[in-house]
Amino acid sequence: MAEWIQRLSDWLWGYPMLTLVLGTGLYLVVRLRAVQVREFFPAWRLLFAARSDGEGDITPFGALMTAVGGIVGNGNLAGVATAVTAGGPGALFWMWISGIVGMGTMFAESVLGVKYRRREPDGLFVGGPMYYLRDGLGWPRLAAFFAFGLAVKTLLATTVVQSNSIASVVSSELGWSALVTCLLLAAVCGMAIVGGVRSVARTSEILAPLMGVLYLGGAAVVLFAFRDRIGPSLELVVESAFSPAAATGGFLGAGVREAFRFGVARGVYSNEAGTGSVPIAHASARTGNPVRQGKIAMLGVFVDTLVVSTATGLVLLVTDAWHSGLDSTALTAQAFARALGAVGGPLVLVSSVLFGLSTLIAWAFYGEQSAAYLFGPRARPVYRVLYCAAIAGGAVAGPRLTWAWADILNGLMAIPNLIALVAMAGGLARLTRESSANLEGNE
Repeated sequence: MAEWIQRLSDWLWGYPMLTLVLGTGLYLVVRLRAVQVREFFPAWRLLFAARSDGEGDITPFGALMTAVGGIVGNGNLAGVATAVTAGGPGALFWMWISGIVGMGTMFAESVLGVKYRRREPDGLFVGGPMYYLRDGLGWPRLAAFFAFGLAVKTLLATTVVQSNSIASVVSSELGWSALVTCLLLAAVCGMAIVGGVRSVARTSEILAPLMGVLYLGGAAVVLFAFRDRIGPSLELVVESAFSPAAATGGFLGAGVREAFRFGVARGVYSNEAGTGSVPIAHASARTGNPVRQGKIAMLGVFVDTLVVSTATGLVLLVTDAWHSGLDSTALTAQAFARALGAVGGPLVLVSSVLFGLSTLIAWAFYGEQSAAYLFGPRARPVYRVLYCAAIAGGAVAGPRLTWAWADILNGLMAIPNLIALVAMAGGLARLTRESSANLEGNE
C-alpha cells in the first residue's frame, strides 16, 4: 500500500500536475497582465490601509492572517527540508518560481471566492471554489467533488502532516512520545476552533505575526553568522536547478527532474496557490471589492514561499546541514543548532509548534466549510470532533509517506479548481480591470 501511494504521488506530481499548475499560472499571468508584479506594492498599501467597507465576518487583515496561518506551517520547515533532501538545492529555485507564478493564481481564486460568496441563514458568509464552480460555472458535481476532496484532505493529510512534523521535533528535543504530543495538539486546536471563523481569525491575528517574527529573527541571525556562504549557496541553488546535484555526505544526489518536481510540489503544498483552500478564508472578509481582497490575498504566497521558505532553504545550505542524512523537521532543527548552538533546537521546536498549530486551526475552518457545503450546517460540530481525533494520526505516520499522501490529495483538490480558473479567466480579467479602475478612483 505504501509503495502504491508513493508511486501514485510520483506520477501525479510528475508532468501531469506540474504542467497543469504552472500552465494555469502562466496563462493567468498573461490574462491578468502579471497582476502579481503590477500590483505588488499597491497590495501592501491596501493591506495597511485596513479599510473594511463591506459586509463580512472578519477584517481583511484577519482574513489574510487566517490564510497565512494556514499556509505558513510545517511545510516551511519539514517540507522545504524534504524538498532539498529529495530534489537537491535546485528544488529551492523551483519553489521560488512556483511562488511567483502562484501569486497570480492566488489573486484569481480569491477574487472569485469573494465574488461568488453567499450568506448563510445564520448570518455567516461562505465561499470558495465549490461556490464559484456551482454558481459561476453551473457545475454542481465538480463543486461537490472539490468539497469532498477538501474534506478528505483536511482530515487525512493536513492533520497528519502537521502533527507528525511537530511530534518529530518535540521527540527529538524533549523526548516526548509522539502520541502525547498529538493528543495535546488536538486539545489546544479544539479549544481554538470551537468558536468558528471569528475565533479562528482572532487566534490567527496573534499567532501569525508572532511566529513570523520569532522564526525569521532566528533565521536572520543564522544567515548573518554565515553571510560569507550566502552567495555560494545561491549560486548552488541556480546551478542545481538546471544541472544534476552530485551526491555528498548523506545526500544521494538528484537530477533536474527531481529538483523541478519536488520544488514545485513542495511549493504548491506550502503556499496552496491553485488548490482552492485560501479563498475560503478571504470569502469571510468584510469587503465590498473582490479585487481589493484578491490583491491582499496574493501577499500570503509571497510571505510563505519567497520569505519563510527561502529563509529555511538558505539556513539548510549555508550551514551544510542539507546533506547530513536527516529529513523533515529534524534536519531543520540540526541546521539551526549548528549555528545557534543550544538555542537552535528550541527555536525550531517552538516555531514548529506555532506553525503547525496555526495551520491546524485554519484548516479546521476550511474542512468545516466543505463539510457544511456537502451535508449542511449540522455537520460543523461533527467535523470538528473528527478533525481533532485525526490529529492523533500523526503519531504513527512516516514523513515520506505522509507527504506523498498529501501530494495526491492536493492534486485532487487542485484539478477542479484550476479548471475553473481557466474557464473563468475572461470574466475574471474584465472584473479585475473594472474593479481596479473603481478602486483607484476611490483612493
